[in-house]
Amino acid sequence: MNLETARNMLALLDAGERFALVTIADTHGSSPRHAGASMIVRLDGSIIGTVGGGPMEASAIEQGLRTLETRRGHLMDYDLTNADSAGLGMICGGSGVLLIEHVDPVQAKTRELYERLFDLLDAGRTGWLVTFAPGEDRQVETMRTCLVDADGTVVGDPACPIEALQDLARRGGTSDRLLAGSSSSQTFIERVGARGTVYVFGAGHCGERLVPVLSMVGFSTVVVDDRAEFANRQRFPDADSIWVLDSFEGSLDRFLIDRQSFIVIITRGHLYDRSVLAQALRTDAGYIGMIGSKKKVADTLGSLAEMGFSPEDLARVHAPIGLPIGAETPEEIAVSIAAQLIEVRSGPRTRARRRS
Repeated sequence: MNLETARNMLALLDAGERFALVTIADTHGSSPRHAGASMIVRLDGSIIGTVGGGPMEASAIEQGLRTLETRRGHLMDYDLTNADSAGLGMICGGSGVLLIEHVDPVQAKTRELYERLFDLLDAGRTGWLVTFAPGEDRQVETMRTCLVDADGTVVGDPACPIEALQDLARRGGTSDRLLAGSSSSQTFIERVGARGTVYVFGAGHCGERLVPVLSMVGFSTVVVDDRAEFANRQRFPDADSIWVLDSFEGSLDRFLIDRQSFIVIITRGHLYDRSVLAQALRTDAGYIGMIGSKKKVADTLGSLAEMGFSPEDLARVHAPIGLPIGAETPEEIAVSIAAQLIEVRSGPRTRARRRS
């Protein structure tokens, strides 16, 4: 679940329109999208979002329309390892479970739940959607879904005892996987909220192309520049935050940078890049990347070495920034940077698979 999906859900609820929410609840092997990916199915059969496309998504839309007709949520198993038996004609090789819920605006708890979810996502906080779903019969009159905030606040229809939900928050949750199950019921848990904040230093052409891509793949984005004519809401409608500073000097002091922070340095000049890079290396940022030619990168890193930064410090820098896909245009550079950030966010195993 991302901010855009939550925004669209609230708009439909405001309009008094009920819809089906399809979410990938569990996956095994190679699936088109990760657990937590969601799609809205409207009464006219149109969709917002995607759970992977192809025959599987077509089947999910069909089941979403069935849910709208019966007003009963259910689970849908899919198996892409055996295309003939699954009837999907796909060869991805994975399997999993889709959670298909009936969302009705007449339910007061429903509106409150998704309002709080939107607020949580908009603020960049972390929480968990917990859903009590059917077991053997795969259908239930009303699925019970609640949102657990990281502070232990529970909103919606609690899927299990409040104490257990608050303990989930204390323990930091379990991301995108089956929490518990029996022959008669299953409880699914989905981590929602901040999946990394990207600080984009530089509001030029590359930054303008990059931010929408990052927003689409679930990053929170902060645009930083010293030019109001570039760093503004008209050019960056998708940015979560925009900062216009007097100078790039000391610019990172105003932000809380941690391991979930990604720093992208694409300013308009080498001296600005070097200034931001030197500041970034003094933080705990999980990713630091700087644009530039090999010569510019070498000169900048050499200058920082003379300032006292160690080889270990400089080894943290991804430069030239982005995956090496031969990117030249701002659009291509945006794709290469976004791909590298996704790779870093996904962890060491993803990088090892790409190298093998």
